[in-house]
Amino acid sequence: MTEYTLAGWKASLLGFLFIFPVVVLYVFPYLIIWYRDTEIANLLPAVVKRNRTAFVAVIEAKWLCAMLLAMSIVLHELIHGVCMAIGASKGWKSVSFGFNMKSLTPYAHCKEPLTPATYRTSLLMPALLLGEIPVFVGWCTGNALWLLYGILMLWAAGGDCIILFMSRKIKSNVTIQDHPDKIGFIAVTDESTVMIG
Repeated sequence: MTEYTLAGWKASLLGFLFIFPVVVLYVFPYLIIWYRDTEIANLLPAVVKRNRTAFVAVIEAKWLCAMLLAMSIVLHELIHGVCMAIGASKGWKSVSFGFNMKSLTPYAHCKEPLTPATYRTSLLMPALLLGEIPVFVGWCTGNALWLLYGILMLWAAGGDCIILFMSRKIKSNVTIQDHPDKIGFIAVTDESTVMIG
């Protein structure tokens, strides 16, 4: 077994910095699609003008929007759990949910090793469903709220993307065990290892 983990401070720093590539990759295409003829100095007023009704609705329903974001974070973890349960031999019995008081974040954890494909799918799906799809809707409709929501959800998936990158060299003949205590995973080569954590 080989551990692939990150120190808490490093994971927090990388997760924070993850917002910059996300903004570059997703805001620029939106601006090019909808505001290519707008001068740079007028970009923000033009975006506000186009989305004025939506922005006003968010301000008026700020508590509802805050609840939606909180529910989205819970949904993010549920999506992880569903993907893990589908790939785990014991299904939902191997999946647990909790809340990390140190980082103030919810989590989903699988107690048994998964195939690299299943593990990576469980990491990617929240970013795809809650991030990429809303961003695409924002690009297609010009609605900045969809874009903003997708960017926030992609930022929330920053840690998942970092762990996905850490798993890039894991071959398909090795299983991946969610680390029970640290940020990261364990590459399991001994097939007799069934449950950890």
